[in-house]
Amino acid sequence: MTQAASLSQSALIIEDHPLYRDALMHLVSELFAPEQIAAVGSAEDGLRLASSMSDLKLVLLDPGLPGLAGVEAMAAFRRACPNAILIAISASDDRHDVVAAIRAGTSVFVSKAASRPLIVDVLRRALDGSVAAPQWVTPAGLVPIGDGADLAMTPRQLEILALLCQGHSNKEIGLRLSIAEITVKIHVSSILRALSVANRTQAVLAARRLGLYTSE
Repeated sequence: MTQAASLSQSALIIEDHPLYRDALMHLVSELFAPEQIAAVGSAEDGLRLASSMSDLKLVLLDPGLPGLAGVEAMAAFRRACPNAILIAISASDDRHDVVAAIRAGTSVFVSKAASRPLIVDVLRRALDGSVAAPQWVTPAGLVPIGDGADLAMTPRQLEILALLCQGHSNKEIGLRLSIAEITVKIHVSSILRALSVANRTQAVLAARRLGLYTSE
């Protein structure tokens, strides 16, 4: 074990694929004592276990789980384990998924295709506090990632997206925001491009998946 974590600190792995879960446990054992590592196959089991783990330092979560998953799962762990380092490890290489994870409170988004030495190095640096900003770990190396600015939407477009998610028509959005309907249409077109979707229904689904809109 390295000095990245003390013997009193623990790590939790949430991964539904048994073989990859075992691989992650072996990988994390380079940073934690084996008896301080727990692994489960669902976010629901992970949340139940997290409440009983002493000095939980690291949560390694696959967002693509059955049941509670994605932004909702990451946000749930962020609330339940506010002092733990939350890291997503995913098969996705979609930059929007990366941004969504960062918005939900993860410190690092790791590609499952990244090399073992690279993943271990990033985890070690996250544990010792030397990862100063959210990072995307790709097979090619580290990629700095912002908090969502790369979605290329203005505050007005985010406002229109929220109203669109509430089911309002372009005309209704224009009346609510005191702007012309044609202006709304232009903004909606830009929103669709930013989300890489073809229609309003897909935009709503993408906004929810990315954590850009919730009904709460």
